Amino acid sequence: MTLRRLGVPGLLVFLTVVGQTWFMGRAVLLLDVALLISLMLWVVRPITAPNSRVLPVFIGAVGAQIIHFAEEYRAGFQRVFPAQFGYVWENWRFVTFNALWLIVFGLSIAAIARGRHLGYFSAYFLALAGIGNGIGHLALAARAGGYYPGAYTAPLSLIAGVWLTVRLLSQRGGLDDHHRSAV
Repeated sequence: MTLRRLGVPGLLVFLTVVGQTWFMGRAVLLLDVALLISLMLWVVRPITAPNSRVLPVFIGAVGAQIIHFAEEYRAGFQRVFPAQFGYVWENWRFVTFNALWLIVFGLSIAAIARGRHLGYFSAYFLALAGIGNGIGHLALAARAGGYYPGAYTAPLSLIAGVWLTVRLLSQRGGLDDHHRSAV
């Protein structure tokens, strides 16, 4: 891994960690950790070509995140979860945070479709966040001894995250089966 390769993406991750922690507070600390791990994966496991095996799974994982976010919002996750840290998120703040990430994921889907390496960074992040979201919500529900906001769709996030992780880590330099057979 070279420092030069970490340049712009490393700066983007730093600014994102600072920005989302400032905007949402310490309750997003695990997302910050997922961002840092995603950066490392993106650097050591580069994928550079449009990938017909990753793209549909990434799109599906974004869909799972939208469904999960809808359940979280409706069930009041924005009040219940950060309350464990001594504060709450206003509805607009929670919606804005999620909407910004959905925009990033949409731009990344377009980038991956065009073979842009940077697009895979947020795919790694969504994969890890999906796994963390799934496990975290189920653990919170178990701790609560019943329902916890987001628990119904947590398995969907977990499955989507695992599936996307497997697809991303199974790639070799970005050549999918079609491209590999043509080389």
